[in-house]
Amino acid sequence: MYSANSVLFEKEHYTTFLMAHRIYLYNFSHSLLPEQIAATAESTGFLDQFLAGIGGNTEQNLMMVEWNYEFPLFLHPLFVRQPFISTPMYNGTEGGIYAPASPGIQRIKEFYEFIDKHKEQLIDNKAAFDKAKQRIFNFLDQKVVHDFFHLDAWDVFNMDDVPHKVQAIKLLNDINTSNAIIAEAIAQDNPALLNNCPEFNQGPLEYQSFRPYLNHSGYDYGWEVITSGIYDNEEEEEDNEHPDQIFYKENEYKGMKDDTGKVLIPAHYDEVYYFPEGEELALVQKNNKYGYVNRQGEEMVSLQFDDAYDLCKGIAIVKLNDKYGLLQALKTPDVDFLYDDITDLSLEPHYFNVCKEDTWAVVNANNDLLLPFEYLNEIDCHQYDGYNLYTGILKSSKQKRFFLQDFQKIGTHKVTEVHWAGYEKEQHFFVTTEIIATGDKNKLKLQSLIRQDGETILPLEYEQINYCSGSLVYILKQKGKSGLFRMADGLLLPCIYNRIDELHEGCFRVFQSGKVGLFDAWEGRKTFISPQFDSMRDYIRRNKDGSWEILGFLGNEVSLVYSNQTVKAVDHEIAARQLSAAYYPESMADEQRKILSDIAGTNAPALDLYHKGADAFNEGDIDNAIKYHLLAAEKGDADSMNDLGFIYSRNGIHYDANKAYFWYRKGTKAGSVDAMNGFGICHLNGIGVSQNIDQAIRWYERAAEYGSGRAHANLADLYLDGIWVQQNLNKALKHYQQAEQHDYPSYGRQAYVLSLKEDYSTAITYYKISVKEGDAQSAHNLALMYELGQGCRADSRKALTLYHKAVELGDAESYLELIRLYRNDEEVKDEGKALEMQALARAAGIDIPDENQL
Repeated sequence: MYSANSVLFEKEHYTTFLMAHRIYLYNFSHSLLPEQIAATAESTGFLDQFLAGIGGNTEQNLMMVEWNYEFPLFLHPLFVRQPFISTPMYNGTEGGIYAPASPGIQRIKEFYEFIDKHKEQLIDNKAAFDKAKQRIFNFLDQKVVHDFFHLDAWDVFNMDDVPHKVQAIKLLNDINTSNAIIAEAIAQDNPALLNNCPEFNQGPLEYQSFRPYLNHSGYDYGWEVITSGIYDNEEEEEDNEHPDQIFYKENEYKGMKDDTGKVLIPAHYDEVYYFPEGEELALVQKNNKYGYVNRQGEEMVSLQFDDAYDLCKGIAIVKLNDKYGLLQALKTPDVDFLYDDITDLSLEPHYFNVCKEDTWAVVNANNDLLLPFEYLNEIDCHQYDGYNLYTGILKSSKQKRFFLQDFQKIGTHKVTEVHWAGYEKEQHFFVTTEIIATGDKNKLKLQSLIRQDGETILPLEYEQINYCSGSLVYILKQKGKSGLFRMADGLLLPCIYNRIDELHEGCFRVFQSGKVGLFDAWEGRKTFISPQFDSMRDYIRRNKDGSWEILGFLGNEVSLVYSNQTVKAVDHEIAARQLSAAYYPESMADEQRKILSDIAGTNAPALDLYHKGADAFNEGDIDNAIKYHLLAAEKGDADSMNDLGFIYSRNGIHYDANKAYFWYRKGTKAGSVDAMNGFGICHLNGIGVSQNIDQAIRWYERAAEYGSGRAHANLADLYLDGIWVQQNLNKALKHYQQAEQHDYPSYGRQAYVLSLKEDYSTAITYYKISVKEGDAQSAHNLALMYELGQGCRADSRKALTLYHKAVELGDAESYLELIRLYRNDEEVKDEGKALEMQALARAAGIDIPDENQL
């Protein structure tokens, strides 16, 4: 899309930002910051001295949120006041987002009160919302007690090669946009405006509006999100876990009653513990000795142990005289104290890790040895829905060993990994990875597929065995070639293909000799479309009867391939349908979408027509750009409306003030932020309307509220130039800083404001950035600062170099400064150079003043 500046009209490139992985939100105390930095908390560099680390919960820091892939809309109001970007507290060196906590807490409460006010329109489960809202308010009041919020999206940003700071700017832009929309919805008392938030008009297809997003069960109306980091109802659960077991005290001793007041354990003990679920005995302690009592208060095992633990499945770990044993309390009070340590290994079956002289083994409740005393550490248990695998490290060789549930050793070579790979007919399956010596010091890493009873299903011959759970199919790779296997059918495709990718719905793309085909393995089908296309879509459309269709691309031609193995050429009507929202065109490769769009022609959806118009503009074909943008605009595309306004507002043969005003106005009504900015330019410059500075500022401010960096820059220019409004350097600097945060920096002009405010050192920093970007005026101004020693030591040689740089970048007026320095400055005086610069200045059309005026 194109977006205009008050002075220069330029193309703006926009990149969609997607999130993924985990995102963290902290509430932390300002006192955590070093004193000299805390004093400048409003500066964007105040956390530069923090080292990377891992966030945790302390008295001065609360990790509120640990959430996958996104920073949900519910939390955006927490960053409503003066958010800024700086170094993250715990991870990485850039891209952390910060904001003061108090205004954020106030705004998120206002947001929830607004939702509550319109719950008839917005809420599916009113009781659940009321409960979540009250919990959130209590949480904010009682636990969110520190004065700053910190959003750490380091893990999410790592999924993209784009610098973290750039991603943070785009994320903060979305947050600011959402907050502006929320504020407007509250102000107008109109919840429908919430549908304009970026999460819906740019977000996942399943959330086209606010209501389904709000009512998604995974969010629990925000409660699940806002407490995901540290709080999961532990306190409430603990209070309600044993409602029929109530502790009481009598004569300084403890006991227990049930919920009717009946005494279960008399008050004879220093400490009393709950009856574990399903157990008849509870642990009690007196005079540093432990024993067990039943629900009638009878001591079934006398207080004799130095330490003891709750019963589990009738068995407890107990300690006496520095040795541990296993007590089967309801069977026998006798205990063999055989071990230096005992820990639970698994509950079903019930096995234990036991230690003697720093060597570990595994036993059952009867002390039968299941694994010998050969292991360096405790054995690990890996649970797979009712089935266990065990791993341990041999003390002698430090080699890791893997065992099935019956402690049968897995593999005959060096096993490096065993992972779960399917469940069929009440049997679990696992892929093993083993390293095989092949002679001459060469080693080969191969995989096999085994069943839970140890039977080999696929031998140790494959480089990869990947399980596809949706279709119960395994993708095999053998000697660099790929094939397919299914338990019920055996080998579906031999390992002769270059690559096989799982799509979905049980279908696989099959690549061979630079072409791609398809294999359908859904519910026993074995339909095979041989590799014959340059590419195929990664989306297959399956009907209720199991039939399907998919697009195949060959050159500039497209075919619909059907499950009955027929092929139909795609015409303009089919292409337009395939580009419609029902077919998820956004998941299509760019080249595929372009080919379809070319076939669809004027029937293409608005977004594709917009891209055609944008491509034509970038190629200098303005007539076709107008043609396609008009078609897209007629279908309601707001970006095309903006771009038409931009094209008609440019000087040249297509300039048309009335059309520019018309399309900017129409784009503004359709919700284009860039059009709002362009509409402001129309009022500023009198394009298609009488000049009206107040209206220009109004529309700039509206666009800026919705996150337009260019609109912030335009406002900054107004307040700096002081032509149409009174000059206000503070407002100018504020808007230049906001423009930078919204990914539209004006480094040179921002530096100029800073120099006028006599913040010379910061001005130098920004001038240097602007010079690197090729701005001649910045080079000239920076040279003057070095010449005068503003914010730095005076340095005529640096000034001279920068004046030369300014000339190189196109500022011919800087020749005059070079003549002056070469002629008058004692440090760099050179009459020959002065004459040379004088000749170059005349050649560039510069009038040379009298020598006394230089």
